[in-house]
Amino acid sequence: SDVRKQNAAVLQKELIASLENLNFLAVQFEISITGKSISANGFDDVEFLISTNPGETVKPLGQVASGGELSRVMLSVKSLLAGAKTLPTIIFDEIDTGVSGAIADKMAQMMQQMCADGHQVLAITHLPQIAACGDYHYKVYKEDDDDSTQTGIIKLNKEERITEIAQMMSGTTLSKAAIENAKSLIENNGR
Repeated sequence: SDVRKQNAAVLQKELIASLENLNFLAVQFEISITGKSISANGFDDVEFLISTNPGETVKPLGQVASGGELSRVMLSVKSLLAGAKTLPTIIFDEIDTGVSGAIADKMAQMMQQMCADGHQVLAITHLPQIAACGDYHYKVYKEDDDDSTQTGIIKLNKEERITEIAQMMSGTTLSKAAIENAKSLIENNGR
């Protein structure tokens, strides 16, 4: 029990550092471990507690965190796990929910670092900052007919990728400025 609590304290400290990197500037984060009778789910109840605003007490993550806050915590947890364990592939399914702007840039940088550390990262995203950081870009789409919906996936070439990222920024009406911004975003991310 003492070893688990020591490990939780180390993880707690590392998570706070990751969260501060994602603009949780006054974050308090605690990991609560309570022993219980052994079951199929182990013999500990573990709960993440968080406060993202000064003066507030920590409360269960699932009760107080917004979608964007949950996304940043999940990215931080997965980032730390990837650094501690050999994970050949890490999948992020809309990990960027509820974030934008500078936070999206920081999340993309964390994902790029995971790739640099030797992990394959797959990210399903609607944010151009994250899509522009990938080495490859696939578009998932749906087609409806009278009886069913079919899902497909295609690998985008360079021009298709620019168009897709421009549409992420501006919607279906593409402007010259959106296309230039998409090109710049891809080039600035070394892709």
